[in-house]
Amino acid sequence: MTIFSTKARIPPYPRMTGPAHRMFEGEVGNLPAYPVLILLAGLPVWWALGATPFMPIMLAALMALILFWKRHTILVPGILPWAAFLIWIFGAGISIRGSGAIMAYSQRVGELVAVGIFMLYVVNARKFLPRRKLVSALLIVWATVVILGFAGMMFPEFRLHTPIGAILPGSLTSNELVSDLVNPPLAEVQQPWGAPEPYVRPSAPFPYANSWGVAFIVLSPVVFSRIVSDHRWWIKVGLFMGFAASLIPALATSNRGMFIGLAISIGYVTLRLLLRRKVLQVAGILGVVLSGAFVLMASGAISEILGRQEYSDSTGGRLALYEATLKEVAKSPFLGFGSPRLEETIGVSLGTQGYVWMLAFCYGLVGLGLFCLFLVSAWLRTMRHTGTDTHWLHSVPLAVMCTIPFYSYATIQLSCVVIIIALLLRERYVESSDS
Repeated sequence: MTIFSTKARIPPYPRMTGPAHRMFEGEVGNLPAYPVLILLAGLPVWWALGATPFMPIMLAALMALILFWKRHTILVPGILPWAAFLIWIFGAGISIRGSGAIMAYSQRVGELVAVGIFMLYVVNARKFLPRRKLVSALLIVWATVVILGFAGMMFPEFRLHTPIGAILPGSLTSNELVSDLVNPPLAEVQQPWGAPEPYVRPSAPFPYANSWGVAFIVLSPVVFSRIVSDHRWWIKVGLFMGFAASLIPALATSNRGMFIGLAISIGYVTLRLLLRRKVLQVAGILGVVLSGAFVLMASGAISEILGRQEYSDSTGGRLALYEATLKEVAKSPFLGFGSPRLEETIGVSLGTQGYVWMLAFCYGLVGLGLFCLFLVSAWLRTMRHTGTDTHWLHSVPLAVMCTIPFYSYATIQLSCVVIIIALLLRERYVESSDS
């Protein structure tokens, strides 16, 4: 099948010889890889330790110290909208009221600052973090998600009791979200009213099944990027079989939006290949898609997903929440309210059930606009990249833009997104500087 073509080996990054290349290979690019590798490849370890709420911020602090110590930092075009976004959300803090809201706001801002540092670090660590190494680290995150997804299907009631969960005071672990982060469950077990049996929805290494679906959206294109770029047939076959197997826990999550995001990535890459007249590669993708659709229908997975909706008014509940959120945002459209707030009448916090709504409610329409500007501008700046493997990576920001209205992005998923964007931005920057 042409999706496994080995005629051309894609190098770890494009061959470049100009001044920007020399800058990246000199002092600027001479940053150690281990902080990013710990962040990505170390996910299984620090998840098992219960360090999910703390490790990203700790690693970001380490990266910031390394960047400061090197004193030579490049800001490639496309990063500044994120800096403006961070400045704005700091200003949104004036709307915070109450100690609980202050803690939630501080944690969220700390995570967004950490994500920005990850992006800046990857841009400036080109020498020891080439594309191949970054993609490999992202694949470890994907493998972790898939393996734990299977574990959630087999042991849905199991909850991991971690060392950090054991030492934290009960006043913290009594909070349901904190408990799910430091003593994580493997799955969400839900039985809506009237359902004949519970639905087991894999969630680990995240607290919620929707978060698992978000990770699947972000990381599946990375799998296909390596499939088309790696010259070793056994890697290609192994990754393809692994992705086929990953559809089992993916289907168990019953995430409709997950399949929408994946379809957007596949459709985008197919369109780019059609424009390049890569007919055989398009035929290979269509063959895979049709085979997957047949399996979905034959296995009854589509009927199960639709059947779950009969017992769960998730769409109607979301619409009511979104309507209430919009009414509140209209009262403070510029700075927002700093942190989500429980709405007693519907029993759900405003600013949840979708990243767009969190941004608008917490940081106002300006904060939302700056975040969207970052995604759109980065995607447009890197559109001229060629190569099928790069098309797959370039599809990630597009899938994110299309799914943030109904999915929230936690720190690790957002970190993977900006790391992919940073990889594309730095390659585009060096190519344009050397041309």
